[in-house]
Amino acid sequence: MDAGLTQLAKTIDGDAALSRALKSPLYKSEEKAAVLAQIGDKIGLPDLAKRFVGVAALNRRAGDIPGMARAFAEKAAKHRGSSRVLARVAKPITKEQTLDLESAVSKSLGRTVSVEVEVDPALIGGLQLKIGSKLVDASIRTKLNNLTNIMKGA
Repeated sequence: MDAGLTQLAKTIDGDAALSRALKSPLYKSEEKAAVLAQIGDKIGLPDLAKRFVGVAALNRRAGDIPGMARAFAEKAAKHRGSSRVLARVAKPITKEQTLDLESAVSKSLGRTVSVEVEVDPALIGGLQLKIGSKLVDASIRTKLNNLTNIMKGA
């Protein structure tokens, strides 16, 4: 179920117009629920997840669904004994690279992790790993900002 909700969250976050419409008070809750039901059918959302999304939409929480999905996925991973790690990269990476990253982070932390990849072109290169409340930043953007700050102080 968490994989389906995560896919729904990515779909909503990937479409700015849809995200705005779900947050907008101009559309009725029933309309939002109907749209989310159609999206759920297209992506193969499990029945329980569809009902959850429908109830959230009818209770005027359609705009909060991506956050709810991420929170649920995190709780489900913790329940399975796994941790979720968010990896921000400048360009999309392959499934094989994602698995290699999961393996390396799992080995480093000494526990099983699942990596969710998010593309952020503003990083220029490198990556950022968010592990719980900790952020490991190895992006070129941060390195350039640090170098700029050092040069301003000189």
